[in-house]
Amino acid sequence: MQPEQLEISGTLRNFLRLGVVFLDDITNGPPSAELGLELEELCGELRLSCANRKPAELEAVARTRKLYRRIGVDPTRDRPSSERLLRRVLKEQPLPSINRLVDCINLVSLKLQCPLGLYDWDAISPPIAVRVGRPGEEFKAIHDRPMNLEGRFVCVDQEGPFGNPSHDSHRTRVTSETRRALAVCWSPSENPRRYINSVLEEITRTAGEYCGARLTASAII
Repeated sequence: MQPEQLEISGTLRNFLRLGVVFLDDITNGPPSAELGLELEELCGELRLSCANRKPAELEAVARTRKLYRRIGVDPTRDRPSSERLLRRVLKEQPLPSINRLVDCINLVSLKLQCPLGLYDWDAISPPIAVRVGRPGEEFKAIHDRPMNLEGRFVCVDQEGPFGNPSHDSHRTRVTSETRRALAVCWSPSENPRRYINSVLEEITRTAGEYCGARLTASAII
């Protein structure tokens, strides 16, 4: 697994940066009680720090919304995954809990307000292109409904589209059987590299601590 197997296409390179983390030796499984406690503590902190603020007033949220608008997507209609998590927390709604590795990614996405994609590497046929979806393109999302991708950011491998910063596909979803994974941090180019690096480091920390995952490569593209 190498970062060179992933490329940003065309004019997206002018305003999009991707942080990528390749993980191996994953021991995935049902949600962890310790991880659940870390999530609960984070949710409490966010409710306090955002008590008198709207999500759009947070700098990281505003930057991601701007990134969506650069390609003509309304981020209030198709929200970044990180903002959806934050809104659930502020409404005191329960967070989705799928499995240990997915929960790790949700923790990082919520904590640093960065939309993250998580994919089973063994379900991907590289190389991967990141581009804008074409007319008629779609994938079956994790909730099993078709997702229209025209005009939206999308990752595409040799078998077709499989993920974007709002939704992941059913084909490349992470399950308890996943042993190798790719995590993608979708970031506007205005974000400092130290911010993107902090996201990659936090993914590596949580996946290592709760899933025994080994980092094989990471990069900013």
